[in-house]
Amino acid sequence: MIGILRTLFLASLVLVGCTKGDRVPAYVEVAPFTLTTTTAQGAATHKITDAWVSVDERLIGVWELPARIPVLGEGRKTISVVPAVKRNGMFDDRVRYPFLNTFTGPVDLVREGTTVVAPTTTYKSNTVFWIEGFDDPDFARLSVLPASDTTLERFTPASNPELLYIDDSPCGGFTLDATHRYFGLYTDEDFALASGAVFLELDYRCDIFFTVGVLYTSSNISSFDPVVFVAPTVRSNGFMPWNKIYVDLTGFFNSPGVSQRDIYLEARLPDGATSGTVYLDNLKIVRFGS
Repeated sequence: MIGILRTLFLASLVLVGCTKGDRVPAYVEVAPFTLTTTTAQGAATHKITDAWVSVDERLIGVWELPARIPVLGEGRKTISVVPAVKRNGMFDDRVRYPFLNTFTGPVDLVREGTTVVAPTTTYKSNTVFWIEGFDDPDFARLSVLPASDTTLERFTPASNPELLYIDDSPCGGFTLDATHRYFGLYTDEDFALASGAVFLELDYRCDIFFTVGVLYTSSNISSFDPVVFVAPTVRSNGFMPWNKIYVDLTGFFNSPGVSQRDIYLEARLPDGATSGTVYLDNLKIVRFGS
């Protein structure tokens, strides 16, 4: 999709101009976004990978950030940068994230010159949050599934300084081995029906796959449905970085006739593996309030 939009834009450079001079672009370098949050909105972690960029309300494409963008025109203009994410972690499914504000500001364009834009964003004021950040020792908002044969642990910079911490705050996690092969947790909140977009945000680092799914009751039947299989973050050199995923739960939360809505995470030790570890942080369910 991004490649098609860029091709169409570059073609427009030829069609719009009447003279060679008119077709000489200015350049805008759009840096990665900075997200600012309040205490009630949780940690300011994000994975804004792309942006819809407009100049004077004219869309000039969808770009992976950071980006150097050619723009026809010169002088003082207004640039708009809409934050976008990979829905469900899919490379080819990049969407404007509905809960974040668009960055808008002035930009001075000079033909063949380059202007740098550093976009910032915040959550929209009517966004409602359910958050488990593992800051409290009991992490009471999460329960362990009865079938689990191990427990959810809490790690802090004081107790486990050797671990990486995404925002220098505690995180949760679990380890599987030959005698502890399955772990599952769920929210146990019985979330109500919602209208409009609903997403799960989750920071994680892991060396095995784990599943994010939904559990619910419909027609007096309880169901567990997987939504996303999350891949390991470990690299070839053994380093295990943090990553972030945005899981689209809109259809699940907008479906009538469903009760006892909850989210679950689970992992099983792969065949042939001797151990596996998953770390979790900043679990947020975000939606719009009334």
